[in-house]
Amino acid sequence: MRSRPDVALVSLYPADGVRHGGRSGVASYAANLAHGLADAGASVHVLAPRAEGARPHWVDGDVSVERAFARGPGAGPLAAVAALRTGAPVVHVQFELFLYGGASALPGLLAALALGRRSRPRTVVTAHQVVDPASVDAGFVDLHGIRVPPALARNGLAAVQRAIGALPDAAIVHEPLFAEHLPGAVVIPHGVERVERADRVESRARLGLDPDRIVVLCFGFVAPYKGLELACEAADLAVDAVQLVVAGGEHPRHPDTSYVSRLRSRYERRVRFTGFVPEDDLPAWFAAADVALLPYPRPHASSGALALALAHGTPVLLSPALVRAVDAPAALAAPDDAEGLAERLRLLAAEPSNLELLRWASGNLAKGRSWPEVARRHLDLYREVIDARGAPAGFASAV
Repeated sequence: MRSRPDVALVSLYPADGVRHGGRSGVASYAANLAHGLADAGASVHVLAPRAEGARPHWVDGDVSVERAFARGPGAGPLAAVAALRTGAPVVHVQFELFLYGGASALPGLLAALALGRRSRPRTVVTAHQVVDPASVDAGFVDLHGIRVPPALARNGLAAVQRAIGALPDAAIVHEPLFAEHLPGAVVIPHGVERVERADRVESRARLGLDPDRIVVLCFGFVAPYKGLELACEAADLAVDAVQLVVAGGEHPRHPDTSYVSRLRSRYERRVRFTGFVPEDDLPAWFAAADVALLPYPRPHASSGALALALAHGTPVLLSPALVRAVDAPAALAAPDDAEGLAERLRLLAAEPSNLELLRWASGNLAKGRSWPEVARRHLDLYREVIDARGAPAGFASAV
């Protein structure tokens, strides 16, 4: 590890020894990005929020990790100070609206994004959530648990997204659709991991799944905005053709356990709810699944669950809105009504060869999304923002 890193990466980060963990999928995303950059020859120093019981500093393979600041109003300024202290010529911030402690943290975070305007480092931000402000209505604020009137939420969101596009030296979004609402943003897709895939038959037996029904997997934090009611209703209508598994715990930002309780009480006779899935069980669940279903009605981000499904070779079915958001092949679109989705699942169960079309289309969607490719595109962008203002001495030749 060089004494001065090439990149200071500000983000949530998983616990020591874990790749898929933390209170947001951004943590595992950041870990994959950091290791992808390191594999490509860059030195990376991660600046993450403090966590109870976590070591303040450790080395995760070739990546240095420092828990340098507390979540909350001071997160942005403290992260900026820590980034300046590293001497890194590029500071890359992973951004979601409530990632670092809620609305009170936003002013300081936006100020941190302007770091490169006032000092030596160049700043890059990845916007993990991008929303069309016109879509922010009463249904949107209710779906996401936002406790302000729709007009205020709409105007505030638009102002934050304008700042994300204007303050740093460069902004990144994961899909072309999101760039439409963040002018000037660079599109770099969410990376897909290289994984060792588990055996399907062994996984189904170990997990206690019926070998005679297709397994449909909804994976990830359980939250109201993911369209899980539609998936559960479709599984209920499909009767014995399908076994739906909702695999994941409650979303930390949506801690209302009554939502999960309502789903369980209504659908538990047809749907298996696993609760939190340990990292070691991820390969088995994706190997056991015939198809991963992502019925998100209003996607505002690329999906970590989608990236995991593509990594494990699990065919995917996506809501029409998510197909548009990620520019997926039309063959992957699932009906967005319960009757239509149930019929689609029944057809897949009756003729498993139909899954091969989904597998082929899913493989096409995965092209160009490997972490080595994604990391290289990040390094190209870092070079561009440095060249635009003159490269600082000592920037790694590999970068």
